[in-house]
Amino acid sequence: MSLLFSVLISILFGLQNDWPVYFENNQIKISFKDVICDDIKNGVSFEYYMIEVKNKTNETLVINYYLGDKKHEENKVAFVLNPLEIKKGNCGYNPIKLKLFKAETLNKKSRNSVKFSLNNIETIEVY
Repeated sequence: MSLLFSVLISILFGLQNDWPVYFENNQIKISFKDVICDDIKNGVSFEYYMIEVKNKTNETLVINYYLGDKKHEENKVAFVLNPLEIKKGNCGYNPIKLKLFKAETLNKKSRNSVKFSLNNIETIEVY
């Protein structure tokens, strides 16, 4: 029984580590993880960093940041996060940019990968 409990605890803690924390303050927590997205129709795969943003407050927040390490308008992300809401990126289409391109994959191995980076992270409370 205790072995089963230990295995379950290990799995639960392991799942939490799937999303390493990139940025955290008293309002938000931003985490990310690597995901391979397959485009079966075109026979290609791409690796992305999926982004998870959690509102840690009871206030509505506007979140702003830029994808990557440079401040370019085409990489600007802005969205509303309701109290205690969590938004996560996925392989499908999402009007909010909650993923960052990492690499094109060939046989599931990354080539020329991009380092995960966000910049100018800003939160604004909406009253």
